[in-house]
Amino acid sequence: MITVAGRVPMKPELRQMAIDAAIKMTHETRKEAGCLQYHFYTDVEDPNMLHVFEEWESQEILDAHFATPHMAEFVAALGEVAGGPPHVVRYVVTESAKIM
Repeated sequence: MITVAGRVPMKPELRQMAIDAAIKMTHETRKEAGCLQYHFYTDVEDPNMLHVFEEWESQEILDAHFATPHMAEFVAALGEVAGGPPHVVRYVVTESAKIM
């Protein structure tokens, strides 16, 4: 399994535009085969920080996601609404277990 976690600061004046783009991206991405989880969140301490958490069945499926039209549209929107550089990390997960 591949997990992706990241964050991007939003320009305060474009916060709603960023959230709208994230909602659209979420709805389209969750339709993709091999997408196990896909969520955006705003930070509880910084309302202008947008977090993403994703789980994918494989790297190949994640690569296919990167090539979708909705990904290209979202990246273009990020270029407009981001208040700074994003920080996104990919993890290869070999084991997981529920703790709560």
